[in-house]
Amino acid sequence: MKQGAEARVEKKDGKVIKKREEKTYRHEELDERIRNERTSEELKNIKRARKYGVKIPETEEKNPTTLKQTEVNGKALKEVIETKIEELVKVGENIAKLHSSKIIHGDITTSNILVDGEEVYLIDLGLSEISERVEDKAVDIHLLKQVLRTSHPEVAEDAWEKFIEGYREHEDFDKVIEQLEDVESRGRYK
Repeated sequence: MKQGAEARVEKKDGKVIKKREEKTYRHEELDERIRNERTSEELKNIKRARKYGVKIPETEEKNPTTLKQTEVNGKALKEVIETKIEELVKVGENIAKLHSSKIIHGDITTSNILVDGEEVYLIDLGLSEISERVEDKAVDIHLLKQVLRTSHPEVAEDAWEKFIEGYREHEDFDKVIEQLEDVESRGRYK
C-alpha cells in the first residue's frame, strides 16, 4: 500500500485500487465534489489516452472516488533505469501519443513509469489535463528532464537522448523542443 497526497493505492486480487481519501479540512460536500470530479477526469483521460495507443493499465471506476486498474507486474523505471535506458525510447513514444491526444500528464517522473519486461506503461494521471498548448507539453517533458538530472545523474544524458528519440513521433516535436528551450531559459525552471 502507498499513501500519496491525494490517494491511497493498494494491490488486491491482481488489481490496483486507487482511492481518493477524504480531506477533513474541507467542507464535506465540497470535498466529495472535488474527489468525484478528479476521479472522473482521471478516468476520462486514461480512456482517451488508451484510445490513442498510450500504454496505460486498463482502468475502470469502482465508485465515484475509486479507480480499479489491472496490475502491471513491472517495476518503476526509477528502480531499473540504469539497466533499462533503451526503454526511454518507448517512454518518449508513449508521451508523444499522450500529447497527440491533447493530454498533459502533469507528473512525468520515473516513479510514474512502469517497466514490465519489454513493455513500458504510464501510470497516475491524477494531475492530467486536456491542453493543446505547446507550452504545456514543453513543461510536461521538462519535469521528466529535471527528474533524470536530479534523481539519475549518472544516466541522465543518455536517458534523455533515448526519450527524445521516441518523442520525435509527436507531430509538434520541433515546436515543443523549441518551447522547452524557452522554458529552460526562465529562472524558475533552472
